[in-house]
Amino acid sequence: MGFLSNFIQGIRARTAYILGYGNRSVHVNTDAVKDATCVAILDTNATHIARGQVVHVQKDEAGRIKQIKRTSDYTKLFARPNPLMTSQDFKYAMAWQAQVTNTAFAWIRWDERMRPVEIWPLVYLEFEIRELVDRPGYAVAIRTPEGDHKLVNMEDLVVLRRKYDGATYAGRSNEALDGSLEVMSSMYESLRKAMEVSNKIHGLFTQKNAMLATKSVEQAQKDFTDRIRNSDGVVALDVTESYTPLNVSTWAANAAQMKELEKRVYTFWRTPEEVVSNTASEQTMMNYFDAIVEPFWEEMGEAFTRALFTRREQDFGNAIIVTSAATTGASWATKLNIINSTKEVGLLTKNQYLELLGYPPTEDGDVSYVSLNYIKSTDMSKYQVGQDSEDAGGAQDGTE
Repeated sequence: MGFLSNFIQGIRARTAYILGYGNRSVHVNTDAVKDATCVAILDTNATHIARGQVVHVQKDEAGRIKQIKRTSDYTKLFARPNPLMTSQDFKYAMAWQAQVTNTAFAWIRWDERMRPVEIWPLVYLEFEIRELVDRPGYAVAIRTPEGDHKLVNMEDLVVLRRKYDGATYAGRSNEALDGSLEVMSSMYESLRKAMEVSNKIHGLFTQKNAMLATKSVEQAQKDFTDRIRNSDGVVALDVTESYTPLNVSTWAANAAQMKELEKRVYTFWRTPEEVVSNTASEQTMMNYFDAIVEPFWEEMGEAFTRALFTRREQDFGNAIIVTSAATTGASWATKLNIINSTKEVGLLTKNQYLELLGYPPTEDGDVSYVSLNYIKSTDMSKYQVGQDSEDAGGAQDGTE
């Protein structure tokens, strides 16, 4: 049995196969996790997605958040998902699996009060959806990378799907990437062989002696190579010998094609190259978060909500959201501009300003401060002559 499989509790139940197309996992292309460019893109996306904070909230009837429950069991679940993973590890693993397989699972362990106590990413080679025979519901038959087989209750699973067209249970495969990866692999192999040849052959040595036997030519070549190796930078040649150095550039011929193929890979993952290389502008980062990171956070929130709460609990407004500062991709100049624009109206607390800048909170930082330099335009005259203060004093003693 595989290591992580020991922590996943399967069920023993009779199941029935579901006939028809679409109840199985799609082919997982493992070439993507072997290509350096793909791995860099996957790592970048998973790292940014893992920066989101998973919290339990309660919404009102209009869908607005009215309370953030930071001390609830559900929020604590994602702060420490299981004994072997940090919160960052778990979110990163889910983001990675969702990109590679387009159908990612997480298994939830419940206590005797049906409260979630652990959550584990469930890695698989293939899976199949089956129907439970003895009771209503479905189960997922999974084959792990170690070759183990487990039957897991669908009610205990969080399901994240990418590239989902609704025709099957699983998200579509990444087969559209296969062609580019195959060509890139072939070009890298050709380049490697060309570099091996160019590193071995540095020039042509010729002799004007006619009708030399093969062994004599090889011996002359060996003698000349030894003379070069033992020289101080200058090699003497007699009138029968000549040497022509070769300058072979193996990269120039393939650079343009490789760049075009890598561009197609970046396009497939919808991730700008500047984001991967940490050279993106503020606008590029904001666009990247809008297109890739925040939609994934929204999908994670909906999937966690569906798996953790009953329909009745959801009707009472309970939900899981994944959130982060709205200025995650903003520059320091933009963050400072936000602070300067809001500091006099009490829109944010001191701790919220510190969080915006990446600093830890202070004990007295949960209070917002408001400037008294702003009044209603209709009260300008009263404020200038002090009538506003008199009105305030009269109201305190009950007079009109």
